[in-house]
Amino acid sequence: MRNSFELNNATRDDIHIKDMSKFKKVVEICSALFQGADLTKYGKATDKVVTRLKNLGGRAENGDRRSISELNSYVKFIIQPKLLESMKIFSFLGNYKELSYDQQPIVKTYNYDGIDARVQASGSDVSFSSRNWIEYPITTRTISSGMAVNYREFKSGNFSGTIAEEIAQIQIDMNNKAVSYVLNVLDKAIKENTKYVKFYSEYSDAPTQALVDAMVAKMRKMGKVGIAGDFSVLSVICDWNGYKTVGNATLPFYSEEQVNEIARAGLNGFYKGTSLVELENPYNYTKPLSDKSGFETYYDSDKLYFTTQGSNSPLNIFRRGGITTMTGNDIETGTVKTRFDMEIGADVVKGREFEIGMIAKKKA
Repeated sequence: MRNSFELNNATRDDIHIKDMSKFKKVVEICSALFQGADLTKYGKATDKVVTRLKNLGGRAENGDRRSISELNSYVKFIIQPKLLESMKIFSFLGNYKELSYDQQPIVKTYNYDGIDARVQASGSDVSFSSRNWIEYPITTRTISSGMAVNYREFKSGNFSGTIAEEIAQIQIDMNNKAVSYVLNVLDKAIKENTKYVKFYSEYSDAPTQALVDAMVAKMRKMGKVGIAGDFSVLSVICDWNGYKTVGNATLPFYSEEQVNEIARAGLNGFYKGTSLVELENPYNYTKPLSDKSGFETYYDSDKLYFTTQGSNSPLNIFRRGGITTMTGNDIETGTVKTRFDMEIGADVVKGREFEIGMIAKKKA
C-alpha cells in the first residue's frame, strides 16, 4: 500500500440500501464466507448469498459498475466496524470525536488572562483571572488505501482465497496511516513550540529511568498519567518494575502477578501508578529497509507520550463519516482497483502543548 493512491476514471461506489437489517445480514454471511467460518447457523440464507456473489462476480468481471459497487459495499461494511473500533486508541491520546459527513470539525478550547496570584496587602487590589473560550475549524485529511478485488474469485465461488487477507491488510494499513498522521501532528506541534512552556526531553540510546520518572512527576501535577509508545520503548520501562536499588545492591522483586502479566501480554500494564499503553506499530511490508534487514514501520518507534487522564486534552482528533470507496484504474499499474477513503483531522491547541509530555530519541 502506498501513502498516495491515485486512480484514473474513478467512480464513487454508491448503492441504495432499501433494507439495512437485511443488508447487514448479507454482510455478516459474506464475512463468515471470506474467513472460512462456520456457516451452519445461517441455513439456506448462505446458498442465496453465494449465488448472489457468484452472479455479481461474473458481471463485475465484465465491467458492470453496479455489480462492482455492490461487491465493494459488502467489503467496505466488513472492514469498517473493526477499523473504527481500533481507532478508539485516539481516546487515550486526546479528545476523539466522531462526526457525520455534514458536520465541520470545530475545536473548542480556552486560555487564561490575568493569572497573577499573590499575597494581598491590606487595601490593595485583587487580580482576577478569566477563562476565555475560543472556537475555530480545522481541515481533515483523507486516509486512503486500496486493493485489487479479484472478481474472478467471486465468480468461481473461491471465497476463502485472498479476499480475507486483503481485507485484513486494508484494516491494518488504514488504521496505522491514521495513527501515524495524528502522531505527526502531535510531534510537529511539540517540536515547533518555542514560545510556550514545553515538557520535553531526549535520550541517547534508550530511555532512562531518571528521565521517565522526572517527566511523570511533572505531568502528575495535572492528574494521573498514562504513557503511550511502541512496544520496544515500553518494554524498557516495564523492566524497571522488577528491581529495587537498596544502597549499592539491585534486588529483584518480581511478583507472581507481574510475571504472569508479562508472560501473557509482554508488558506490565502499570509503572509507578502510570498506565502503559502500547501503540501498535507493525511493519509496512511494502517498504523494506535498504539493507533488507527488515521493514519500515508506520511511525517512529523511539518516542514516549505522556498524557494526563481525564483532562481536556489539547490534542483534538476528529473522524468525519465512515469509509467511502471508489473504483478506477491505478495510475501506476493500469489495473482496476478499489480505493478506500476515510477523513481524519487533528490539531494541538497552541499554548497548551505542556499538557502532553514527550521523551524522544536524540537525532544523530
